[in-house]
This record gives sequence, C-alpha cells and structure tokens, in this order.
Amino acid sequence: RRAPKASESFPFDIWHGYHFDAVLLGQFLHKKALERGVRYQSCHVTRANFDADGNIASVGTEEGEAIAADLFVDCSGFAGLLIDKALHTPYVSFSSNLFNDAAVAIPSPMEGSIPSETVSTAMKHGWAWKIPLTSRFGNGYVYSSRFCSADEAETELRRHLGLLDADVPVRHLKMKIGRVTRHWNRNCLAVGLSQGFIEPLEATALLFIQQTAATFVEFVERGDLSDAAHERFNDMMNTHFEGIRDYIVTHYKTNTRTDTEYWRANAANLNLSDDLKKLYSLWMAGKSIAPAVGQQVLGKGYPVFSWYSIMAGMGIFPDPQDLRPPTAQEARFSVAEIDNLLERSSANYPDHRAALESIPPRRTEPALQVYFW
Repeated sequence: RRAPKASESFPFDIWHGYHFDAVLLGQFLHKKALERGVRYQSCHVTRANFDADGNIASVGTEEGEAIAADLFVDCSGFAGLLIDKALHTPYVSFSSNLFNDAAVAIPSPMEGSIPSETVSTAMKHGWAWKIPLTSRFGNGYVYSSRFCSADEAETELRRHLGLLDADVPVRHLKMKIGRVTRHWNRNCLAVGLSQGFIEPLEATALLFIQQTAATFVEFVERGDLSDAAHERFNDMMNTHFEGIRDYIVTHYKTNTRTDTEYWRANAANLNLSDDLKKLYSLWMAGKSIAPAVGQQVLGKGYPVFSWYSIMAGMGIFPDPQDLRPPTAQEARFSVAEIDNLLERSSANYPDHRAALESIPPRRTEPALQVYFW
C-alpha cells in the first residue's frame, strides 16, 4: 500500500499510471477546448445528410437544426451514429477470439490506506477487477453471456466481494467486441467506442482514443488527406487493434483451469491470428521472440518484456531440451538478490494515501457537469 513514486533523491523509478475519473477528465478537456476557441453546442444528433459524392454534408438534430462541417468525428459510443448507422462501415467482430461481452459493476467501501495496484481475479466465467479510488473501490465482473446470465454474474460478484446481502445497486453493461474496418471513412473519423472496443482486461480504451487522435492530427498537419492516406491510417489502426487483441487472447488461451466450460473453451480456442501462432511457435521452440517483437513484426502493440511476462507468468515454457543454458552474463543475476533489493527499496516509497493527500489541489472554480451519449 505504498505510493508508486519515491522521493526525488531515490535513484530508481518505476513505471506507473493512475486511473482517471472519467467525469473529471471530461470536464477538464471541455474547459481546455473552450479556452482554445472550440464552440460547444449541446444537441441530439438524429441523422446524417449526404452530398452528391456520398460524404456527410451535415447532421440533423432533434432540435431541428442542420449542422454542416468539413469533418465529422463520431464519438457516439457503441451506437456508432455516423460511422455505422449513416456510413454503414463494415465491422469485424472479435467474438470468436474473445468471449467476454458483458460486465456488472458495483462499488465497495475502502478503509485505511489506499492500495497502489488494481487487482484482477479470475472468476467462473470471466474475471473481476478491483480498482482502488481515493474514497472507495470500483469493482466489476467481465464475463461471457454465452456461459452465464446477468443474474448469475451479479450473484457471483456479490459473493466474491462479501456483498451478497448488501443493499448496494449494481450496473449491468453490454460490450461490443471488435472494430470497424475503416476508422476514417470519407469525411468521418470514428474515435472511442464507435471505432471499436477490446474488453477491459488491459484497459486499452483511452490508449486507442489517444493514438487515433494523435495519428489523425499528424496526417492533417502534413496535409495528407488523400484516399491513400485513408488506407494507411486505417491499416495502422487495424494493426494496432489486432495486436492488442492477440495479447489479450493470450491471457485466456494459456489458462489451465478446467472447473468451468468457459475456461475449457478458452484453452481449446483455435481462432488465433497467424501472427499469434507464429509467436507461439517461436516461443515453444525455445527461439528468441525479441527480434520479431522488437521490430513489431509479431506481437504488435506490446514490448517484448510484456510477452515474457504473460508467457512465463502463465507457466508456458518450451521443453527443457529446447532450452539453452544461460550465458555467463545472464547467470550472474541472482533472483534472491533481486528480491532482496526490491524489498529494501520499498522502504523509500511513502504511504499511498499520504502521498495522494500531499498533492496540492489545482482546481478552484466550480465543477462543470458534462454528459455524453
């Protein structure tokens, strides 16, 4: 329960990140956009109007207005009001690779110090998250509706948290797992859930949003808006989605549980990409995956040590006869000595709650409530 950041005098640093409060983040970005001259208008979009070339000329609103623009960004979530319902962009489902398509969420109280890690726990038909916030825990159960009902999932989660008889409301969510084929289609850019979603095991949703926006800005700043640019952009986005998908698939494919049909089906699933099959083959043959992953030929989206962690962490190793002995350089490291160093180093990290409370507040004006549909 120590903070992940030590004092400035400590010579080592560790990679870490914090969970965003989505509402506060929305308020912050809204404020920054207004400061930079963005005109904000609250309305309900009901339809798209097209020009003679098939591009979106304007969007019609429930209030009776037609809003024209050169470019439309679809942030309408799973509804995909423009990219899907208006432009009918083909969609690639990942349901044969990733079975989870629903979730149930419930808060629980927190007392004492704040943990500095999110805990993921395997359940009967999926997995549960436990995210420490400053005043409570955010909990949820991501599961496959093919293997259990919403009521069964809620009961299992409540029992897992010791809240079986607690009068605490839950939220049930449905997830559409996959991606569109063209994230930039004509004069519409899909960002966020409208472009696709991979289940939250690696919490990649904000990563996709950031990468999509940043990459699109690069194209625009170069003046690269041709049909060929559209193709390059979409290929980049699709490659990233599929690389992340493969890494998450590996969490399930390599499991050794046999207590439920859900886990047995995941272990037996043969719907793997060719890239993932090649990576598995290299690993199981005792060959280095570092060159291919380092060049992002295989294992796209994650560095090689992430693949080491998932494969070794799940106990997946080549046959002993396919392994070489360590070199003298490699053998000089002692796991016991490394553990000892980490244990002694931990004393340099302060209590997590105390560290968070020491951060000075930056917002003094009243909060602005912003809601997105």
